[in-house]
Amino acid sequence: MPRLDIDMESGAVVDWLKSENEPVNSGELLAKIMSLKVTVEIPSPASGFLHKIIVPKGKEVPVGQVLCIIREEKDSEEELQKAAEEAQSGPAAKAIAARTSSSKIVQEAEKAIQRVIASPLAKKMAEEHGIDLRNVVGTGPEGRIMKEDVSRLIDEVSQFSEVIPLAGTKKIVAERMSESFRTAPHATVVIDVDATQIVKMRDQFKREGTEISYNAFFLMAAAKALREFPIINSTLREDEIRVWKRINICLAVETPSGLVAPVIKDADQQSLVQLSRTAGELALKARENRLAVEELKEGTFTITSLGMFDVTQFQPIINPPQAAILAIASISPRPVAEHASVVIRPMVTLSLSFDHRIVDGAPAARFLGRVRDLLENPEK
Repeated sequence: MPRLDIDMESGAVVDWLKSENEPVNSGELLAKIMSLKVTVEIPSPASGFLHKIIVPKGKEVPVGQVLCIIREEKDSEEELQKAAEEAQSGPAAKAIAARTSSSKIVQEAEKAIQRVIASPLAKKMAEEHGIDLRNVVGTGPEGRIMKEDVSRLIDEVSQFSEVIPLAGTKKIVAERMSESFRTAPHATVVIDVDATQIVKMRDQFKREGTEISYNAFFLMAAAKALREFPIINSTLREDEIRVWKRINICLAVETPSGLVAPVIKDADQQSLVQLSRTAGELALKARENRLAVEELKEGTFTITSLGMFDVTQFQPIINPPQAAILAIASISPRPVAEHASVVIRPMVTLSLSFDHRIVDGAPAARFLGRVRDLLENPEK
């Protein structure tokens, strides 16, 4: 299991792209793994055959754990056997074995459940509708399943148009986000920003022949503010708050396979044009599933935007192990009080969710206020 991020302690195998005994070439994609919200396809380190899969898909293991064994022509059976034994005796393998042992108990219980008592009519109805009688609660004598019990379940299932399994990447993302929300006490501060100047500057760039994304303005403002408020650019490790030296901003991108967050390294050292170009290239690579492992590592802060969906405000979940995440809503015309009159301005709402173990409300509010100042008075 490779380390995708400096704080990564474990990862999960989302899927195997090769089967056991199937030939594989060096550099050929071998498996999909996931850490936090990032899914990466990892290549084979050698050519040969996929001899044995040590960690099945859906299992989470520590960094450094052997995932599989690749057999080369020169390898002997003794060497392969020894390698398999060593891999299976590691900490992750023991955890998997423990779960497997537990699952045997579950399997025995399932066998007992299989011995269901049902009326002939109930069995016929269940067979016609593809219903597993083990999922039906019987209301007859001694728990006997009657036709009414099966009919009740049929009516319940018919209420849904589709049943989507929570599995693979979706399941891992759900688990990670749940873990983040349980572990980090989330707090959120919200602020409205007058986007008049960034709209004007973006139009000016366009007239001069340069396309600048709105994301570039938010990236630049956040990067500069993070330099001034380093506590926002930190992480909690055991009993220590560690402040990152570099400002590497993750930009959340929607892809066909789910949300990924490629990293813009040293964002505070890039110009507006560079940030726009870098963000655009990474977003395209993410949607085409071409991101390299290095482009997903070492993120220290995250920006997420739903501006394209006319969202006025939302509260994001922190991307662990980071301390905070900035949410960008849509830029839209709103009435604003100016002196003794009301004017229409392009406004945008920013929300900063932060880990209250690391950051207090006052510095979070000051950071967000500084981001607003930088957006209302942008610089090239």
